[in-house]
Amino acid sequence: MKEQKVTIAGYHVGRVGYGTMQLTGPMAMGDPADPEACKTVLRSAIEHGVRLIDTSAYYGPEIANRLLAEAIAPYPDDLLVATKVGARRTPDGGFAADTTPEAVRSAVHDNLRQLGLDTLSVVHARYMPDSTVPFEETVGALADLRNEGLIAHIGVSNVTLELFKGAQTVAPIASVENEFRLGHEGGRDVLDAATQLGIPYLAFRPLGNGALVAADSPLHEIARHAGVSAATLALAWVLDQSDTAAVIPGSSSPEHLTADLAAQSFEFTADLREELARLEMS
Repeated sequence: MKEQKVTIAGYHVGRVGYGTMQLTGPMAMGDPADPEACKTVLRSAIEHGVRLIDTSAYYGPEIANRLLAEAIAPYPDDLLVATKVGARRTPDGGFAADTTPEAVRSAVHDNLRQLGLDTLSVVHARYMPDSTVPFEETVGALADLRNEGLIAHIGVSNVTLELFKGAQTVAPIASVENEFRLGHEGGRDVLDAATQLGIPYLAFRPLGNGALVAADSPLHEIARHAGVSAATLALAWVLDQSDTAAVIPGSSSPEHLTADLAAQSFEFTADLREELARLEMS
């Protein structure tokens, strides 16, 4: 049976985590329609054993962190709260670079204040294509904050292989957080490099913002034959790619959490791997 846990920044956590971005309103901006329902899902995640939560001060902005703190704090000692810096939200719901050392420092302090923490366990430097600041400089700003004791570990996000390698010349990298899923494998070279180095790889948007589990998704029929949900199958596929991979879906209900967590124990057959490989090429 495959390993159901991975060690990230010193925390031994399940390979299915939880991403908080979807807790915010439409276009990931503003308050959600039902904040209490969001808190219920967060508490349910903890009750179901989730011990990896991905969040950021720019989700909302501020709202995801606030909901997380209100729902869970004081946090379990074995819970890894991973945060991100390097971007800001734009009025149209998009992202823009916010990568200067000054912006990184401000963002780290924002995350500490909003989450009610003295130290951030791991902070991912998100690469933004519109940034005018060298990525190594952004990572270097996090290294300075680590030396000050405000963060414990540094990760990178949304990186190419070249950026990943460059970041490693600045500071030890504890984790990589990139978009990766069935049908979206453009960053496999980064996954392979991280796996070879034993660095955990956190896959965000592992369900393609719901596309892989939409009503017209061909995964439903394949999953039915496998005896699981399409969400379980899609997440398990990512975990099957590397022993150091984890996924951070944004489940919207306790029922979805159960399907997500089932991915940790799902075992692939050679025939099923081949069937999904053919699906990717279709």
